[in-house]
Amino acid sequence: MTVASAPLLRFITAGSVDDGKSTLIGRLLYDSKTLLTDQIDKLNRATENGETPDFASLTDGLAAEREQGITIDVAYRYFATPKRKFIIADTPGHEQYTRNMVTGASTADAAIVLIDATRVDFSGSEPVLLPQTKRHSAILKLLGCPNVIVAVNKLDLLDFDETKYQAITAAYRKLAEQIGLQAQIHFLPISALKGDNIVNASSQTPWYQGLP
Repeated sequence: MTVASAPLLRFITAGSVDDGKSTLIGRLLYDSKTLLTDQIDKLNRATENGETPDFASLTDGLAAEREQGITIDVAYRYFATPKRKFIIADTPGHEQYTRNMVTGASTADAAIVLIDATRVDFSGSEPVLLPQTKRHSAILKLLGCPNVIVAVNKLDLLDFDETKYQAITAAYRKLAEQIGLQAQIHFLPISALKGDNIVNASSQTPWYQGLP
């Protein structure tokens, strides 16, 4: 199968500000080798110098467009693998633009809901998810999005703690039940920055057996 004849999948990234949407998109573009040579060289130089590559910088153009009012609703990125073509709809994370997420979600085959594991409140009897996670999930329910991947991000900052990951997934399952989210829901422990479980299985999560 050629890339030209590969099926197309449209998906969105959703979640709160700083949950890691831009870093995830940048990592996907990098790992799928759909970047310009100078962009790849810049990231590789950072790695060679012992620095952390700034994958989020690859979506700076999206932020600039939003600031100029060009794509305030949603911005798009395209990439492809030999088996499938993808269109990513990058939706705003700011609360005041919640309604604009509908633009991207209305035509999406799937949604990646990012949760920053370091910003989940573990002080009570059960984890408390951020309000924007709940809002975006409710929108996905209303629009009938058929597939949702809940990517629990920044687990590297929690030493890939399985207990906290399982607590977060339990909290999201409870949320999904409360709002009546009927999508096929899958959970994924990731570090978008480090690349754990983005393209390849991570040795940091031996307890994770992959999507069913």
